[in-house]
Amino acid sequence: MRVTSITEYAPRAGALVDFSPIVVGDSVPSSIPPSFNQRFHLGDLGDAERVWIAGAFDVPGSLDVDALGRAFEYLIGRHDTLRSAFVPTTTGIERRLYGPGAIETRHSAPVTFSSGPKLRDHLRTALELRCDARRFPSYTCFGIDRPDTSTVLCAFDHVYVDAMSIAVVVDELHTLYDAYRRSPSNPVVDLPPVGGFVEYCSIEAAEPPIDPTDERMMQWSNFLVECGGTTPRFPFDLGVAEGETAPQATTVDDLLDASQTVEFEQLCARSGAGMFAGVVAAIAQAINGIGGPDQVPFLFPLHTRHRPQFSRALGWFTTNAPMTVSVHADLPSTMCAAHSAFRSALPLGTVPIPQVLANLGDAFTLSRQDVFMVSYIDYTKVDRHEQFDDSNAHHISNATVSDDAQFWVSRTRSGLALRSRFPDTAMARSVMTAFVGELGTLIRASTTNTANAGVGVPTT
Repeated sequence: MRVTSITEYAPRAGALVDFSPIVVGDSVPSSIPPSFNQRFHLGDLGDAERVWIAGAFDVPGSLDVDALGRAFEYLIGRHDTLRSAFVPTTTGIERRLYGPGAIETRHSAPVTFSSGPKLRDHLRTALELRCDARRFPSYTCFGIDRPDTSTVLCAFDHVYVDAMSIAVVVDELHTLYDAYRRSPSNPVVDLPPVGGFVEYCSIEAAEPPIDPTDERMMQWSNFLVECGGTTPRFPFDLGVAEGETAPQATTVDDLLDASQTVEFEQLCARSGAGMFAGVVAAIAQAINGIGGPDQVPFLFPLHTRHRPQFSRALGWFTTNAPMTVSVHADLPSTMCAAHSAFRSALPLGTVPIPQVLANLGDAFTLSRQDVFMVSYIDYTKVDRHEQFDDSNAHHISNATVSDDAQFWVSRTRSGLALRSRFPDTAMARSVMTAFVGELGTLIRASTTNTANAGVGVPTT
């Protein structure tokens, strides 16, 4: 799964077919509120963030239009988050639920694009319009028809999905497409039972608030106070004045190939750390190596798919936790420190951030739109992940505006890659070039040293 942004996505030219979801049934009001993440994202619905996420993958031969339309409808019927609409009321935001079968698709006639960049620009404009939480349905699907290999792209407003959901979408939509293509009238669909995000929202809403004196709440508060009463920042001037933003820049860099990634994982294990701790240790060490501090605070996302029925559900199953990495004399020592910090941070992910901010009151000020964060996802742990590389699968995010740096590290069968999001200023590009260069040199050197030392993964 290649993690990228729409500005870096490079589809081949082809004939674009638009599959629009159309409401044909009725909805009912639901007493289950939006999740914490959804409420924050939706705001007052008059100024909702325009943030969408898409999954794309290739299929052999010409596009089977009927098969894709039916596969998309099946996906919508299977996942209740895609049948949830949000409407403003006098007391906030209400959820309205549509039943399975209440949303169908209509496909357009194909429109041929002679160049990949023109096709990408058209897709970007269309996704900006379609994936908007102020309308319903705020998701869409496209097929790019070609004689040899076609492409499927399915995109959603962030209110409906998280990163892991995109992996599920790619897997399930591909499976459904193949099933309908093989047997249009009697498809054999091989998908496991799945829970719903609406059920998750109900569970979340029933959880009691965290006591302000709870140790987890106190650790959160101390972390934010140590960050100056605001969220953590990438510790370099990126050329954006306080209160301003710049257009977003994105870079995607391959850090390690498959064999080097295994060697890096072995180094992490020898240091008593997992891959995430190893990755953030390397990031902190690289920051320090180009003149940054030896204490690097940031936020990191955690999944909340702890119940079996949610493991393959679509929804926004994430929370955040705060963490500070202390940089030491060498990378293995920093990995060890990062592992300890990570273990200490895990319980803090159970505290809803809105409660943290309410507890801080005037002691907290949101001074930037973005938060310095590091995300890590290992796609090799996802069921049927082998097809992601085989089908040229992509996770694609929108490109908007930025005022801080954010990083997504992903592991696939091909190795380890870094997607960086930052303000598109000359200063930021200079800093990011230095940082990514330092990180790449550091992390590759660590694998060379590991290979030369003959390090192996300890057995238990």
